[in-house]
Amino acid sequence: MLFSQRVAVLVLALSVAGVTAGCVSQNAAKTSASQNSGLRLTLVHINDTHSQFDPTPASVQGPDGKPLYTFIGGHPRLLSKAQQLQAAATASGVASLFLHGGDAFKGSAYFELFEQKINIDILNRMGLDAMALGNHEFDIGLAKLADFAANINFPLLAANVDTRPEPALAAVSNLKSYQLFVVDGAKLVPVGSIGEAGGKTVLAVFGLALEDMRSMVPGTGELVFAAEVASAQATVDDLQTQGINHIIALTHLGHQRDLTLAQQVNGIDVIVGGHSHSLLGDFRHWYLGQQPPYAELIANPDGAGQTCIVQAGQFAQAVGAATLQFDNAGRLRQCDGENTLLASRDYFQLALRTEDSRIAEDAQAKTESYISQLKHTAITAEHPEIRQVLNDVYLPAVKKAYGEQISVTEHTIPHVRLPGTGGSDQHGSVLAGHITDAMHYWLNQPAVRAKTGRQVDFTLIGAGNIRADLAAGAIYEGHIRLEVLPFDTPLSILTLTGAELAELLQQVISATLPEGAHAGKFPYSSHLRYIARENANDKAVLEQLQWRNGERWQDIEPEANYSLATTSYLANGNDGWQRLQQVQQKSTDRIDVIIEQQQLAIYPVNRVEAITDSSGQQAFVSHYQQADGLPCKVAGNDCKVAAAAMIDYLKGVPTLWQQKRQPTVTLLRD
Repeated sequence: MLFSQRVAVLVLALSVAGVTAGCVSQNAAKTSASQNSGLRLTLVHINDTHSQFDPTPASVQGPDGKPLYTFIGGHPRLLSKAQQLQAAATASGVASLFLHGGDAFKGSAYFELFEQKINIDILNRMGLDAMALGNHEFDIGLAKLADFAANINFPLLAANVDTRPEPALAAVSNLKSYQLFVVDGAKLVPVGSIGEAGGKTVLAVFGLALEDMRSMVPGTGELVFAAEVASAQATVDDLQTQGINHIIALTHLGHQRDLTLAQQVNGIDVIVGGHSHSLLGDFRHWYLGQQPPYAELIANPDGAGQTCIVQAGQFAQAVGAATLQFDNAGRLRQCDGENTLLASRDYFQLALRTEDSRIAEDAQAKTESYISQLKHTAITAEHPEIRQVLNDVYLPAVKKAYGEQISVTEHTIPHVRLPGTGGSDQHGSVLAGHITDAMHYWLNQPAVRAKTGRQVDFTLIGAGNIRADLAAGAIYEGHIRLEVLPFDTPLSILTLTGAELAELLQQVISATLPEGAHAGKFPYSSHLRYIARENANDKAVLEQLQWRNGERWQDIEPEANYSLATTSYLANGNDGWQRLQQVQQKSTDRIDVIIEQQQLAIYPVNRVEAITDSSGQQAFVSHYQQADGLPCKVAGNDCKVAAAAMIDYLKGVPTLWQQKRQPTVTLLRD
């Protein structure tokens, strides 16, 4: 019986019995492990790198309390720091692993031009030991995901994904449930089975993908995504039956679900996470806010075990390192460590980061000394080989792809997912507001209205549709199309009632409020303003909901109809916006707008169907009146309509950045 089949049987048994399985096998494994000396282990980890191969703009509180502007991270620095951490572990006689928590794809100009190929090239040079399967690994289709998985030199892990029904991935052996490693002194050697261990200590790393992947990612084919908790326990039980009791879960679930996993599954020693972009620890000095502590220990349901939880932020800006200590019986006794933000030596007095704003030479040494003493921070040189490959092979094409300059800003226009995080106030992302303004502006242009026949009342976008800040300086078309809004984002216009709108907002906002929750679904708006307050039950209550009718703000009436525009991804109900799918379950007046051969094209939608697969997970499918789907991949067609709207908006409103935008989103939390 294949392992995936054994997991399916175990998951079924768990769901029928309704009890936590594996207590006997776990105790037996712990007893047999008592012959081992206590293992020490270092885990070096990254996640949600999103093809950010170059450093990203950042600011830090300077010695005088004023911000200094700089660049942080990038893959060359990731590799330098990871090698330093692993070398230090080896020098201390401690074995180490280098793990990636998923979402290497999407988010930069490099990716838009070179897709999976650049990730294969660069990640294969990083010395990774394993990677979790992230949701954005599906962004460019199953064939390219298969190419990535088949050609990387480390395993891609997802124990709760059954690939057998999907032809594109069924034969890709490198996409698997777990990887075993034999402890050989200060080295960890990958092996195919426990039989290859030669009696030495073995540890396992297994992966978990989102159980609701089908409702988040449209192109998952015939893959089956099983329940996270049940699959994790089944996998742990299987590993312990083999005599393996040092077990690491490499997940792409988000910090909130990692906490749930630790509270509901016995036998996981460490969860190395991703998806929520959680930079665990205190990074307020970098204007990145304070999140839950790094290496938090969570008690397992059996009351005996405990699980350490770590995650390392986003965009290749930081590296996490956790040191684990097991006792002679193989039980985790200690988990310590931190995330380290990777600083450069370039510091500027202005956000434009021009050479004439670089700090003076006589201040450089003092500044570097100050930076090097900041908590969770290390000035890190770039790895020369990775930098040279990027510069020689990929960067020339990237520079050409940015097109013409369309605007300029003296200050960074920041984006955060959830208001109150990442150094933001209760209104959250400044950039998201401008993007929704651009959508409203563009769709209501006379030429566009003549084609759609619609007047749009207000617009919404999810925070996760926006992938980067807009850095200070000259703004080129490529900054919008390749960095800020890199997805295919056809715009959808549909009618809904005020009551349906209120239900949508309350559901989506509430889902982002728990600690560590995935906040990419959080809604930002134009010509629609709301005040949401978190109540004692951690739910969002709307204290104000109004729309702008001309120059006047008016209350949204529950029974009135309104014309909403958003991305087709969200209009289909993906990423927790299912209320929109429910509105369109039987019928809809929705139209989708794309650009075909430089001309607007309209695709009317009949309805949006929720399809449930064999695992109980849902996918949402639009049924168009005169087409099987949108022809986004046809040469000459452009489905990056939100990006096109933003570019036209910047061209049409050249003084935009000199105007103060009144916030339309307010989130009040205790």
